[in-house]
Amino acid sequence: MTCVALLVALAAPAVASAQQAPVTPTTRAPSVFHRPFFVEVETGASYMALLSVRGSHSVFPNMVTYSGWGPGVGLTAGFHALIFSVALQLYASFMSGDGTVLNPSAGSGVSTNGNFNMVATTVEGAFRLPMGRVELTMRLGVGHLFMGGFTSGANTTSSSVTADGWTMRAGLGLDVRIYDRWFAGLDADVAVANVRRSGIAGTDCPGTDPLCAELQQDGDAVALMFHPHLQFGVHF
Repeated sequence: MTCVALLVALAAPAVASAQQAPVTPTTRAPSVFHRPFFVEVETGASYMALLSVRGSHSVFPNMVTYSGWGPGVGLTAGFHALIFSVALQLYASFMSGDGTVLNPSAGSGVSTNGNFNMVATTVEGAFRLPMGRVELTMRLGVGHLFMGGFTSGANTTSSSVTADGWTMRAGLGLDVRIYDRWFAGLDADVAVANVRRSGIAGTDCPGTDPLCAELQQDGDAVALMFHPHLQFGVHF
């Protein structure tokens, strides 16, 4: 019994010391910087309704009003922290539709089809509300819009018409985490734009029809656009 008591007495301080020793917490990276970067690709459609600002001058040849739609693709890369993000987006679309002359002129009331390419580069800020595997996104962006490669069934000139200006867009989206850091979603954006076209040289247009006469004029226009699309993204 004496030996047992002696062993218990010797072990007691060590046990007490072990019980009182502080536990060092495991170091974790702050959640604000958890997978802060993201890349998204999107595919969908674009619709545009365009109206001339300056009387008889339109943004495209002999077109005071224009409406059309076409396929579009986009790429977005950005940084997010907590529920906010900033990103740069590049969006391209091929538009096809019809324009009508409304101003009083020799060509008034004439309609023609027209196609062109559209490229928008915008900086966006977003509010992202996580709800488990689902994330609700509200975005606002501003940037530059370029239109070019215009062709028309009634166009008799080889010169390419171009226009550019500023654009602003707002959008709502719903993303779902499909596996680990991979997401898929459905988004819809509404955008407005103001663009300007410079007239082509008179020697590039024979001037025998209203389309050529309009090509030689400068023009300004405002446009309203709608972009529904699917998107896929990764956070890293």
